[in-house]
Amino acid sequence: MSSSEAFTRTELIDPALELAGWNLKDPNQVGFEIPVDGYDAEPWNGITDYCLYQANGEVIAVVEAKRQSHDPRIAQTQVEHYVTEIEKHQNFRPFAFMTNGREFYFWDVGNSAKRQVAGFFSPADLENLLYIRQNKIPLNVVPINTLIAGRSYQQEAIRRVCETFDEGQRRALLIMATGTGKTRTTMAIIDLFLQANQSRKVLFVADRDNLVDQALTDGFKPHIPHEPCDRIFTHNIDKTKRLYTVTLQTLARCYQQFTPAFFDLIIFDEAHRSIFNRFQEVMEYFDGRMIGLTATPASFVDRNTFNTFHRFDGTPTFLYEYKKAVNEKYLVDFSPYQAQTKFQKEGIKGATLSEEDRNALIEQGLDPDDLDYSGTDLEKTVSNRDTLRKQWEEILDVCHKDESGQLPAKTIVFALTQDHALRLCEVFEEMYPQYSDLVRVITHKTEYKGKLTGRFKHEDMPRIAISVDMLDTGVDIPEVMNLVFMKPVQSQIKLWQMIGRGTRSQEACRHLEWLPNRTKQEFLIIDFWENEFEAKPQEAVAQTIPVLQRIFNTRLDLLELYLFEQVSPDCQAVIASLRQQITEIPTDAFTVKKQLNQIEEAWTDSFWSYITQNKLKFLRLKVAPLLRFVPGVDVAAATFTSKVERLKMEIQTEGATPNTLQSIAEDISRLPDFVHQDTQKQGAVKLCLSSRLKNATAAELNQVIAALAEQMKNRRQRPSIFLELDLPDFVETRGFISVGEGGEQVYVEEYKKRVEEKITAIIENHSTINAIRQGEAVTDMQLIELERTLRQGLGGGNIQLSESNIRKAYGLKKASFLAFLRYLLELDAIPDYEEVVKRQFDEFISLRQYNANQINFLRAVQSVFLQKRRLEVADLYEGTLARFGMNAVEKLFSDGEVDNLLGFIELLAA
Repeated sequence: MSSSEAFTRTELIDPALELAGWNLKDPNQVGFEIPVDGYDAEPWNGITDYCLYQANGEVIAVVEAKRQSHDPRIAQTQVEHYVTEIEKHQNFRPFAFMTNGREFYFWDVGNSAKRQVAGFFSPADLENLLYIRQNKIPLNVVPINTLIAGRSYQQEAIRRVCETFDEGQRRALLIMATGTGKTRTTMAIIDLFLQANQSRKVLFVADRDNLVDQALTDGFKPHIPHEPCDRIFTHNIDKTKRLYTVTLQTLARCYQQFTPAFFDLIIFDEAHRSIFNRFQEVMEYFDGRMIGLTATPASFVDRNTFNTFHRFDGTPTFLYEYKKAVNEKYLVDFSPYQAQTKFQKEGIKGATLSEEDRNALIEQGLDPDDLDYSGTDLEKTVSNRDTLRKQWEEILDVCHKDESGQLPAKTIVFALTQDHALRLCEVFEEMYPQYSDLVRVITHKTEYKGKLTGRFKHEDMPRIAISVDMLDTGVDIPEVMNLVFMKPVQSQIKLWQMIGRGTRSQEACRHLEWLPNRTKQEFLIIDFWENEFEAKPQEAVAQTIPVLQRIFNTRLDLLELYLFEQVSPDCQAVIASLRQQITEIPTDAFTVKKQLNQIEEAWTDSFWSYITQNKLKFLRLKVAPLLRFVPGVDVAAATFTSKVERLKMEIQTEGATPNTLQSIAEDISRLPDFVHQDTQKQGAVKLCLSSRLKNATAAELNQVIAALAEQMKNRRQRPSIFLELDLPDFVETRGFISVGEGGEQVYVEEYKKRVEEKITAIIENHSTINAIRQGEAVTDMQLIELERTLRQGLGGGNIQLSESNIRKAYGLKKASFLAFLRYLLELDAIPDYEEVVKRQFDEFISLRQYNANQINFLRAVQSVFLQKRRLEVADLYEGTLARFGMNAVEKLFSDGEVDNLLGFIELLAA
């Protein structure tokens, strides 16, 4: 054994084994330099570096050690020989580890591919893995507990996960719309894993307390009652349980109290939030199989999420989206209602106010000409009480009411801030003092142990919850009939989480008396901020570089300026600050350890003895990104340091910018008096508040950072310039419609008048409508022709009626003109166009002897046709239908059958 390998073993590998619970002093647990056949020590036969033993003396794992400079994977053939030979002398093949002390690879030879892990597994971990190997049943042969997950799509999701893991993959991603039973599906998966002896320690991870408690109380306890379960807290870790729940934030603080293989199945709820940089280390530390869950529409799930769960082609393991759930009646759709007051649209500007309002402001000591607020400033820098009144009037006028028709049904109002929520509540109570229990503010500041949320969910009152972030996600209140957006929502992911609060169907409701006519067929979104509920996903979402990385990169820019004067004090100071930052990188973190052999020279003195462009590039590309794993960052201090480092760079290049100078001076001005009075800090304070700051030397600015950065957490709040007014306002628009090539803006009332006059002209003497009115039967072809006529008459010109415009003008979601006409004429005998098409497809299929694959393909053709309202030959080979395989239509149907299909579809086109 070389001295280098000996060092690796004594300094790195031995401590790692002890950390995992192996007693190196007990030869019954750990053996060194053991011949693979148990007695022949000849080198040609093989000598293991370490043997890890069971209590009965059998080898449960071997460890092959390599020096740090070698990739441990070069030992693959060697350890394969070892475990194969050892198997001949005992009842099973041992597991294998290959390591150089920094990188660890685990290999269950013959059963799975080798994989990198965070460290050694404990004796209990290996016993657990051995039990699973010897007793597991293929997942797909174990029956699903339909009492837990009885819906067909839930069972398909479970089987997709089973197929994925039975194929040897270790991660899966489920995308299921809010309200479709992710919790039940998850519990059924866990139950199946337990039945199949493929999991014995399960962890459910979420990023909110209510989601974690929900998994424990509504998931584990009722659905898997025979297994002991517990919630993990940093002060309470009971490793004897089988099922665990934990918040991601708690897990990030205590994950190293578990060995990498302690959990063999880990569920991450709302997975898109689980992969932020600060939690990446947690995910990579654990070796167990992982399932990600999210309700975010697939088009808004970013590439990193797919990659994290090894869905590198951008497709989830299973997808069940909102629209499909609505079509299959498992969820309900929403109708949007948009309204805005005059001040929301035009802002509050002194120049446009009436003389009476200007005088009222003057009496309050305000100069009207100083008022210049845009509509988007409302509730950010200014609030107008009458605007809130008019919004409440609009809400109570149009919202869904309960069974009595008198009181609002359950309603969530999404407010912008805590103060906004309190103002809304106060104004409501002034307007409607008779309804003192109707409205409550439910936020993280007003909630107490879930009591307010519990009352809103289970009791008759309150009916209206005004929330700031708290009820956006993870709260299941099926009776919610109204969602009111009193704020703009920029994130489509968050927007859809909020929409999910209303999507539960009537089947889930327990209090029908809270529903209009005791039914829930849809819910209403009242939007005062023109949110985009049907926005398309952005190509990319801008990412923010962590503040420590920004500081490091700025210092690298400074260092580049000193490349030709590296012995200067300023250059050496930059190098010292960079090296200090590098020492903060947690080298024991698994994510860092995986790269350490590539970057460890950055910790050496020789690396910094002379800096080159290549070294700068190396530091920027390889080292800087690892600063995101530094724990316990003082963000206020780091942000201030970043500003000062940026100022250094500006002074050295094109001169200090006013924005940077002002920002630093403002930070200093907000520090408390004790800082200003500290004689050791006064020099730095005076410099930052003087004109000398724009020409400060690097040494002076280093002193500013040293003296003042750590004090930034003590800064006073900025003086409030928030203004509260009470000027008369009114709801100016209740939505408008854009029509024509020029985008003519037509108010809803005028647009509805145009639509209804045109429909009256079309149907006045229409034979199909007359027949329906007289109770006569009509054919599907007559109905299709009527849909076609309506589309031709209403789809162009100065009307351009569309599904989107129907929603804007009437607050309805109607996918066809027939459905809209049924609503308008109150003729229940008019079916949906979709219903007619499905009926025709059913008849087309029933008249022919198609096999199951052909029928499956035709059902997909039906969906494509209903989505596009037409079908061309190319559609049979592309898009959705391409999933059946290349040229699937030609393999499934003859040319004549394809011609018949296209001819049939042409008859249905409207």
